[in-house]
Amino acid sequence: MTTPLPVLICGAGPTGMTLALELARFGVPFRIVDRAPHGAERSQALGVQARTLELLEAARITDKLLALAQRVSRIEVAAGTHKLIETDFSSLPTAYPYLAMIPQRETERVMREALEAHGVTIERGITLTALAQDPAGVDVELAGPAGIERVRARFLAGCDGAHSAVRHLLDVAFEGFALPERFALADVHLDTSLSADTLRVRLAGDGGAAALFPMREGWRIIIESPNPLGEPLQTEAFQAQLDAQGLAARIRNVVWMADYRIHQRRVAQMRVESAFLLGDAAHIHSPIGGQGMNSGIGDAINLAWKLALVIRDGVAPALLDTYSEERGAVGRALLAATDYGNRLAFNANTMVRALRNAVLPVASHVPLVNDRLRENIAQLRIAYPHSRLSVNGSPARRGLRAGMRVRGARPASNRPQTIVMHPHDRGAAITLVLRPDGYAGYVSDGAHAHGAVTYTRNVIGLRA
Repeated sequence: MTTPLPVLICGAGPTGMTLALELARFGVPFRIVDRAPHGAERSQALGVQARTLELLEAARITDKLLALAQRVSRIEVAAGTHKLIETDFSSLPTAYPYLAMIPQRETERVMREALEAHGVTIERGITLTALAQDPAGVDVELAGPAGIERVRARFLAGCDGAHSAVRHLLDVAFEGFALPERFALADVHLDTSLSADTLRVRLAGDGGAAALFPMREGWRIIIESPNPLGEPLQTEAFQAQLDAQGLAARIRNVVWMADYRIHQRRVAQMRVESAFLLGDAAHIHSPIGGQGMNSGIGDAINLAWKLALVIRDGVAPALLDTYSEERGAVGRALLAATDYGNRLAFNANTMVRALRNAVLPVASHVPLVNDRLRENIAQLRIAYPHSRLSVNGSPARRGLRAGMRVRGARPASNRPQTIVMHPHDRGAAITLVLRPDGYAGYVSDGAHAHGAVTYTRNVIGLRA
């Protein structure tokens, strides 16, 4: 009998390539295929959040991405001339206190080159046409230039976007709805004196909006209007919105433009036996907050080390259930937050707008509220406190707790790492089991090596 391929990755966008980079680091064999003949050619997803930059350090690509980035340190939201929210990222508790604006084509190029350095080639023009599962793995059919290929894989990762073939063939419902608003974007060169360190959003009185995103070479304009924008889109529609919202900028030329409709959808389960759904294949939502691509990368980081433990270290496959539990909770919270943001931003009801315009300026100047807002945008507050993998050896302790991000730390391998820390401001030690994705698995006051060993054996399932 032919030995099955450990992992087949369908989809070579940022989510799929992140999973591939992690598996390559961990020494797990895989193939990565994509139905498209080439990667992203447009800017597409733009903002790379601080937590994503932290997570990608282990793949040694963060510095390369930053060399291509426009660093945005401020976000400013206003209704006309009335400022609603001003938040400054410069004091974020991270080595990356900004939003890195990087066109998706550049993000993908950096990831692709990193994969090539590992000896990995993305197989393009390959379409998943059938799959069948049994308790030991997945049988798939791949259609490509050479015809039909049948592949046996132990695990299948669906990173193939909003129109996922993996999700379709698994017959998994993509529950949710389409938003009534219609959006348009244009990547442009501007004549403007506006500073390139600030992302500006202007909310119109009719429920529309205009946003201006600085890039290293040019700007992105996103507009939403309750009125038709015209078919086909014209430069004048974007200029009219900039003028109406008081954004002092003249469009010199347009690189590309597109219009689109937003959906809020997610799957109920991100694991179906030996198959997994990641990124846009599992959840899509409003672009408010710049969370989409970053969430897909977070999915991949979460799944990769668990797959490696099962494949390389013989850990029971039940560990993989925690992927859907942990990232499903993140996805639900993300859709709820973006839906709420949409309702606040794109609301034509006079009373709702008046209440929003009165409350937001006050709330955003409360330090705790402002801190939470920017840390949520940066994805620094993502945590897994209710996961079965999160165990507090000292239930009443304050500060770092199980499930929380550990700043600037990820083990080099796919195995959790036990660390005994001695904080400067207290005499007692803290015992930490650091997960390979940079989150605390076990936390206890004192030097408790036995507790860490018990956690690694009984909770993670790693015997050796």
